[in-house]
Amino acid sequence: MTDLPLAERPFDVVGLGTNALDLIAIIDGYPKPDTKVQFRTFDVQGGGVVATAMAACARLGLKARYIGKVGGDFWARASMKTLTREGIDVRHVIRDRTSPGHVSIVLADEATGQRTLFFRRPPAYAIRPEELRREAFTAARLLHVDGIDSAAAVRAIGWAREAGMRVTMDGERIVPGIEDVWPRVDLLVCNPRFVRGMTGHAAIEDGLREMADRGPARVAVTLAEHGVLGFTEGSWVRIPGFRIEPVDTNGAGDVFHGACAVGELRGWPLEWTLTFANAVAAMKCRVLGGRRGIPRLSEAAEFLASHGHPGLAAALG
Repeated sequence: MTDLPLAERPFDVVGLGTNALDLIAIIDGYPKPDTKVQFRTFDVQGGGVVATAMAACARLGLKARYIGKVGGDFWARASMKTLTREGIDVRHVIRDRTSPGHVSIVLADEATGQRTLFFRRPPAYAIRPEELRREAFTAARLLHVDGIDSAAAVRAIGWAREAGMRVTMDGERIVPGIEDVWPRVDLLVCNPRFVRGMTGHAAIEDGLREMADRGPARVAVTLAEHGVLGFTEGSWVRIPGFRIEPVDTNGAGDVFHGACAVGELRGWPLEWTLTFANAVAAMKCRVLGGRRGIPRLSEAAEFLASHGHPGLAAALG
């Protein structure tokens, strides 16, 4: 099969992975069991690791496609509407109309901005390699995966490689087969738990070095308010966190990954990509929920210019 040249493909990015609908509340501290407590604020927004990353891509001006599994109930239909409202292509979503939807209940502590997430991902949401179509992926220039359905992710990455696409990954969860996924990507950004689980190293720096030796050209670990630590071509990239007043950290990592796609597609150095993604994720944290606070590209440029990064801000223009 002959693929279109990269510059002529209709999509910038395609994401393969989870979607959900988030029911979000701000609370004033976690109550004791067997009590009734009034929450401060409530909202319903789209969620899911890759679906939210694609929402960030779309908000930042990229043409995005989402591929995943979806059920047939009210929650599943609402989840898809949150994507189509962002202009994200969902024509290749795999539907199981007998399955309930993937729902998350998210509690955000008003005092700290930290969150606790309870979720139901129905078994029917597991994606099998044989359910995927090559042409759905190779219509884009970059593939983003979460690796949660590892065999499907390996299949998609193989097609992406054949088609000359870049590949990024959100290393959030350790699942069976994930060790076959992350070494195949170009940019792996994960959390400290993922680094330690995959390498056994207590020291994050040692873990990142080993991961870089095993495949990805660029690796990084997100460190919440402490920023990001990256490693590429034998050199460290340390990006401090932006000082903000956090309202809700839910979805910050997912949004970070969507922003990384912008840097990857523009061929930026890792320092610029991580700084930009850090800024976009920080801006999201000022608003309740994983998606409502995702900025537009012009807003991200203004934020960067006002926080000591005028060169990067100018590059976004």
